Amino acid sequence: MIQDCDRDGARLTVTCCKSCGLAYVDPLPSPDELTEFYAQRYREEYKKTSAPKLRHVYRAGRVALDRLGILATIASAPARVLDCGAGGGEFTYLLASRGFRAIGIEPNDAYRDYAAREYDIDIRAGTVEETEFASNEFDVITMFHVLEHLRDPAVGLRRLASWLKNGGHLVVEVPNALTGVSSPGNLYHRAHLYYFASQPLQQMACDCGLLPVKIAASPAEANLLAVFKKQTDPASDRMRSGGAFAHDALVNANRSRTLRRYLLSATTVASIPRRISSRSKEYVAQSAFPSGKAMLDHLYAQEAAQFASAI
Repeated sequence: MIQDCDRDGARLTVTCCKSCGLAYVDPLPSPDELTEFYAQRYREEYKKTSAPKLRHVYRAGRVALDRLGILATIASAPARVLDCGAGGGEFTYLLASRGFRAIGIEPNDAYRDYAAREYDIDIRAGTVEETEFASNEFDVITMFHVLEHLRDPAVGLRRLASWLKNGGHLVVEVPNALTGVSSPGNLYHRAHLYYFASQPLQQMACDCGLLPVKIAASPAEANLLAVFKKQTDPASDRMRSGGAFAHDALVNANRSRTLRRYLLSATTVASIPRRISSRSKEYVAQSAFPSGKAMLDHLYAQEAAQFASAI
């Protein structure tokens, strides 16, 4: 066991496999519990709201622009893209506005309804486990902060791989289990069923027919970003090592992560003015626009104009 409570102090047992280095909640919730939780309660518990507020839309829109930069390195319009866990639809809407053939899937009823109504995008109900698509349908699948929520991430990755065209790409972002810049009181919570370090994630992906193309997993970052490419030849043996090392690294990172170290770190101190500035922009933006669509149209057009002037 590496953790015995969640960020709210409630009992939560997180353990780590000594063979592969993957950390997970034990016991896992039942499938029925997860379906109800994500459809009805997750967003309210996490965001304290049943539908996105305008400041949430602005924040998600800025993140969406960063994510578009990642996508631009592997695909261009009119590529067919699936955004898993589309949330309020900001990234799916950005993709559609830039000429991509974009589809989103989102299990939360209120967020999905908001996205469909506000942006008129193709966003469908359900989770990765519940949704059906044809084989070889997508050029790119994106999955930002979703894999850690799946009851069986390996099953999820196999389904995603089957939906990708040969040579297609999967973009995954998850919380970085080895991060040194996250508050120890904010890392573990019951909505996250798995905690990934780089090696266990790469091994799992390879077992599912996905070859790592790019891995960004620095301890100086709170998140782990990975880009995988669908392959036709199995590559599991290429990664079949390092499980014990990954286990020990995670345990050691967890032991060294203290509130005092977090509060006094240069990263935390440097982030304070940036966070204040970001929050100020969010509150200004929410008073300047009548709707989420108007806000995103302005934000996305502004970014496009800046990009055009730079080239």
